[in-house]
Amino acid sequence: MNKISYIQLSSIIMLVAIAGCAATSDPANPLGAAESSAQMMGSGAAGAATAAATSASMNQIGLVDILAHRLGVSPQQALGGAGAIFQAAQGNMDPQAFATLSKSIPGMDTMLGAAPNLAGAGGLSSLMGGADSTLGSVAALAGSFQQLDLSPDMVGKFIPVITDYVKQASGQATANLFQSALGVR
Repeated sequence: MNKISYIQLSSIIMLVAIAGCAATSDPANPLGAAESSAQMMGSGAAGAATAAATSASMNQIGLVDILAHRLGVSPQQALGGAGAIFQAAQGNMDPQAFATLSKSIPGMDTMLGAAPNLAGAGGLSSLMGGADSTLGSVAALAGSFQQLDLSPDMVGKFIPVITDYVKQASGQATANLFQSALGVR
């Protein structure tokens, strides 16, 4: 067989492996297909293909869908909650760093636009003072989540899912900046 036939055969095998994983993955985990194929494919060139497949799966599924599936919230609640968390991070991040983050997250403008508008949240944040600005952000997030008919404890469930998504989409350094802006480790 010539080189082109090997490439075509390899592509078909990889596609079948991914499709098979998608059919058997946990429906509660939309990224299960990409994660399962990552385990099956191993490292090296296949590992690079796996990273691309994971990234492509994330972009196709989207953060809102992941939040809705993993946390059992409505798409509107997921959209508004993610937007509120990104707004809180934006207020504590360097504008250039947030711009880099925004470019790597599909639908960022839509999420930010869907976040509840809390008239008193800015005042609460400023009352908390500079050193405690993350405490003010947490209070504002709790208020935003209540407006979305979500309990304030859901903030703690959203943040790890969003942070993992940021890590996959933008890399560990950006995820660290994001977590730091939210005051979580």
